[in-house]
Amino acid sequence: MRTRGRVIVLTSIIAVAGVAALLAGARGSRRGGVARGGGSATQAASVATEAHALTPLPPRELSPELAGVRSRVMEKTSETRGLAWLAPPGMIELTGWEYGTRAREMTDALGGEELRSLSRLASAGGLLPEGTDLATLAAGFTAASATALYSPFDRSVLLVAERRARSSASAHAGASSPGDSSRGGESSSAGVDESLLAHEFTHALQDQHFDLLRLLGAKPYNFDRGEAAFAVVEGDAMNVERRLEVGEAAWSRRTPEDAARIEEQRFAIYRKEFGALFPPLLTETFIFRYRDGARFVETVRRKGGERAVDELFARPPASSEQVLHPEKYFAGEQPREINFDDARLDAAGWRETVSTPLGELGVRGLLLKSLPRAAAERAAAGWGGDRAYLFERASGERLFVWQSSWDTPADAREFFRAYNALERARGATEVNNGEGNDSKTWREGDTVTRVRLTNDAVTILRGRESDIASAISLAG
Repeated sequence: MRTRGRVIVLTSIIAVAGVAALLAGARGSRRGGVARGGGSATQAASVATEAHALTPLPPRELSPELAGVRSRVMEKTSETRGLAWLAPPGMIELTGWEYGTRAREMTDALGGEELRSLSRLASAGGLLPEGTDLATLAAGFTAASATALYSPFDRSVLLVAERRARSSASAHAGASSPGDSSRGGESSSAGVDESLLAHEFTHALQDQHFDLLRLLGAKPYNFDRGEAAFAVVEGDAMNVERRLEVGEAAWSRRTPEDAARIEEQRFAIYRKEFGALFPPLLTETFIFRYRDGARFVETVRRKGGERAVDELFARPPASSEQVLHPEKYFAGEQPREINFDDARLDAAGWRETVSTPLGELGVRGLLLKSLPRAAAERAAAGWGGDRAYLFERASGERLFVWQSSWDTPADAREFFRAYNALERARGATEVNNGEGNDSKTWREGDTVTRVRLTNDAVTILRGRESDIASAISLAG
């Protein structure tokens, strides 16, 4: 998906929740066929409707002009990516209303309930503001900002007709949209940026060859692993788009680090406009998929060619750490497993409702709430493994438990100090708990946070003051 000519995303924040069990039915039904010819997505839409009650898309044919653009971009994309089309992908124009409806339906189908569970976990842990609803954010962001999107349910690229028409008017007038100068892509007389469209058709190629819903729906749900997979999907498409923009010769002269720096500069506008609306954790997660995904995929491609990129879809990185540090992917360095014994909590009436690793990416995004970028990245870089848990009681109390393991005791201490700096920066009051320098307690109203350092591990517990003391005792 492209957001107003500046930013691209397949399904926005939707994938934060993974695709979960909802996709099991979709995988079976998707064998029914792919939309063919002129861009009609009716057949694929009916398949998706059968599995997820999505509204059927209208059987709307493309104009001859758009059909020509589609054919030309399909050929360029296939040649650049080195994958053949197994069937012609669909492309269809939707009204803003139709597009908004599809965005909401896709959010629900791609794990709306999981998103809501993750919202509760992140809010309970102070990672996101209280009351944040990621499902609503995902649908609203996608509907409001997109000009194009590949839908794996419809196996089609969806265009927003009104926004394309505005782009077309600008192209005929010789003008460019505010974002055009930041990306260098050329719009056709049909008002479609062909390098952008190549990005979306790269997703269609990925889907035909590697089954995106299977990849992004890996179970059990794991935020860190899911974002690493998304970095492959978006990094691959981003690199195809950029190679078509600048040409293969110019692209080959750029190092993967150069490409990442250029993407970082392009996202300056995004940070200014959207960074003020979303917490750093969400902003950084979004940018990670493109900036770090592009660098990671290009590093793999330079090492082993397009076939090595294909292999990423069969053996995706296991963590955001592997994306941020490609040498760890090549070395096969896996995240440490975190095993939390919740038997005593369970006996006391606490029920685990959601848990997931947050990864180096999640740690970095959280710390950016209070630390300069370099300090947040440095404190997150020693990550070895983690898992965040949300426990809830029938009466409504919530307990957040976050256990993390670090490469060395020094790395663990650095994170311990950084997290306590975060608590101080958000106005929490330090409470003397009598346990020495390796344990800190913070109070914000009726919420208490306990941060404990033990060798190469850090444990964080957060909940209501009336519950936290007994919960700490039960959790050990």
